[in-house]
Amino acid sequence: MNRFFITMFFTLIFTVLSFGEKIKVIATIFPNYDFARNIGKEMAEVTLLLPPGVEAHSYEPTPRDMVRITTSDILLYTGEDMEPWVHRLSGNLPSSVTVRDISQGIKKIKEEDHEHGDPHIWTDPILAMEMVDNITEAFIEADPENRDYYTKNAKAYKNKLSQLHQKIERELSHIDRRSVVFSGHMVFGYFAQRYNLTFITPYRSFSPDAEPTPRRMGELITTIKKRGDSYIYFEELIDPKSAKLIARETGTEILLLHGAHNLSKEDLKKGKGYIDIMEDNLKNLKRGLKNE
Repeated sequence: MNRFFITMFFTLIFTVLSFGEKIKVIATIFPNYDFARNIGKEMAEVTLLLPPGVEAHSYEPTPRDMVRITTSDILLYTGEDMEPWVHRLSGNLPSSVTVRDISQGIKKIKEEDHEHGDPHIWTDPILAMEMVDNITEAFIEADPENRDYYTKNAKAYKNKLSQLHQKIERELSHIDRRSVVFSGHMVFGYFAQRYNLTFITPYRSFSPDAEPTPRRMGELITTIKKRGDSYIYFEELIDPKSAKLIARETGTEILLLHGAHNLSKEDLKKGKGYIDIMEDNLKNLKRGLKNE
């Protein structure tokens, strides 16, 4: 009898301690992180693997990161084109870790003469909704008891993404000018495709390491002078030296178009989200396209 009560006592203690435990979610880059925290809310401890202010494409996990990953419940990444290290690592992770490529099922834009696809799918709010669905499936797989909670949160967030899409579509549709001079690498391909825009850039690749040639810079400067642009755009977390050079040569001003790979420490502290970033982008796009 005593043994029975002792067993029941420790079972009760374990239940109390376990109650309300959050599932541990590791997100490789900011969009995954922001989408996941909107789905998991109070039931999930979502951590952004990428340190604040670090450019996403060149990131490799540290030994400390590896410990965090192996002790997590879910690892969310954006696909082999964005995080090839996850693809190499996934086979060696414990079976307790649900690894999810949240670009699964999304048709990617292919670079000419290149086997890889454009990984920046989140720049299109409609595709972001598909990413949310994939993340929700990962949550349910890792924590099936709270399926309804995650599904409800995902539906509410997808409604916000739908409203964002409608706002962008509505406010850009009244502007005749449809081309944007962007000094960063080719991150807005899906956004441009969705909203019928053309991005003119000196880069020929999705990779931020592919520096533009002097010839392409010269061609772009000539194009801007002919078009009479008042603004050109630069990319977050990358030295805007190209934008500053072009602006100096053409008498233009520079505006930010944020690709949402990652945030600065300040923006993370403020709790800035994907939707906030995209609405800021819309404001700057309207200003530049109207050439005011």
